[in-house]
Amino acid sequence: MRPLPVILAVLLALPVAARSPDTAPSARMAAELARLEALASSSPAARRLFAATRRVPRREVRGSGLPDPIGLRGGARPEIVLDALRLADTTENDAELLLILNSARAALAFPIPVVEAEQAAWQTTLLFAVERGAGDPEAFGARLAKAAREAGARNDALERSALPPRSAWEPSETPVLKLPAGALERAGLLLHLLEKDPQRFYWAVEAGTPWPRGTARLAELEDLFALRAKDLHDMTAPPEGPYAVLGGRRYPAPLVHAAFLLRGTGEVERLRESLEAYDTVGLASLRIAINRWRRVAGK
Repeated sequence: MRPLPVILAVLLALPVAARSPDTAPSARMAAELARLEALASSSPAARRLFAATRRVPRREVRGSGLPDPIGLRGGARPEIVLDALRLADTTENDAELLLILNSARAALAFPIPVVEAEQAAWQTTLLFAVERGAGDPEAFGARLAKAAREAGARNDALERSALPPRSAWEPSETPVLKLPAGALERAGLLLHLLEKDPQRFYWAVEAGTPWPRGTARLAELEDLFALRAKDLHDMTAPPEGPYAVLGGRRYPAPLVHAAFLLRGTGEVERLRESLEAYDTVGLASLRIAINRWRRVAGK
């Protein structure tokens, strides 16, 4: 595992005035991106993702402000953002995983952040990781196994240290989950949790993600549309304040605001179709791929 090649260091030395701070990838960055895609394309999941997101723009920046050196500017028209300043110090394995994660996010592009979409994007990333690990058991596969073992051990020790509540009215001392900064370590922890219990994996993605305002759960949006479609249709403006009253019931204003923006767009139905039963059929496929990687890597 090594930092990205010296080609990016050369890129950073180019005069800043030659390019705007937010552009299409330079020739050198495009070549590096193509190299990463070629490495990742040993995985069938990666090949499907790259085909599905070929038209998603790639933007090169210097200081994106996003949590990772490869990130996504979301919404209905997503862009994959490559932070040249930070990519030069990113390991090759982390860069591959981040490229896959953000390609998966882009494939599920939605006007607002949705919990289930992020869970599905990480599930696709884990599928890529174990497929890539099975194809390269001595290098990528061994590093993934090490990350899962070490990150999992730290997480299990932290959970054992938590004190349960003495009564239903007292808060527990459960530690707040924080996903690791490195993409490989993050994938290792999530893989460890998924192998123990898929529900813990889904919860970790939800609890460990720094969600922006306006985030929603697809299940809650679907329930709200099913129960309050007429009330939502009759609204003339999004709600103000912490709550909105629909049909005599009080609902969180951010949820109603999201539903108000999405009504009549078909986006909720499109996302549901795009998720393709990720937490049932997709999960079963991932388990098979994990077992194959474990057999090949001998871990």
